[in-house]
Amino acid sequence: MLSDSTLLVIPHFNDTARLAPYLEELQATLTSSFSILVSDDGSEKQEVDRLCQLLSSRKEYALKDGPELLPPLLHPVNTGKGGAVFRGFSQGDKHALLGFADADGAISVREILRAEEHFRQNIVRLDALFGSRVKMLGRRIERNLFRHLSGRIFATLVSLSTGVKAYDTQCGLKLLKQDAFQAIKSEWTVKGFAFDVELCLLLRNSGRAIEEFPIDWSDQPGSKVSMLRDSIRMAMMVHQLSKRH
Repeated sequence: MLSDSTLLVIPHFNDTARLAPYLEELQATLTSSFSILVSDDGSEKQEVDRLCQLLSSRKEYALKDGPELLPPLLHPVNTGKGGAVFRGFSQGDKHALLGFADADGAISVREILRAEEHFRQNIVRLDALFGSRVKMLGRRIERNLFRHLSGRIFATLVSLSTGVKAYDTQCGLKLLKQDAFQAIKSEWTVKGFAFDVELCLLLRNSGRAIEEFPIDWSDQPGSKVSMLRDSIRMAMMVHQLSKRH
């Protein structure tokens, strides 16, 4: 039976050091309407051991009115962030809403709550809510200039190639309805960083209503994304997606 709850998936790859303080913040701030699922994407064995120890120790700090901390979802090989999110979403068939947030804590838990509240308030007209790092009055964006500029170039490429007029497809916070995920699940193929673009295309092509939601963002040290290598790969993937969809 579908419950009126939100499954928050945290994609993880060799990132326990950054996840630990973020997980503490998640447990202290989220409400009991949330369940947290860390979806590991083929981390090294020592890192998997550390992850399991972290989650086991955090169980002791679970609050009565706080979120449910689920056992980690472990995958033996690294497939990409999209694969970790997809496998996590596939475990959430009892939840009305599905979402993911990056493990580095670049998006505060308060922002997750603010986005989810907005989504629920507009649940009749919306099927998905995409976080967006928009520099506007009232929002705080702390982002490396090079990453900001490369992000704008990538967004322009996505817009020209696919017709998707999104300001920021790559922001690490997204929420969608359970039935919206079920409608596109069989067509979700991209497992790497460009999965956000395919997710947007699939939702759009299935007639689902998507809204971008401006959030506060703060770059965190230790990113695994290579701007040169991954930008080229993502550009090639966007080209393939534009032909496929």
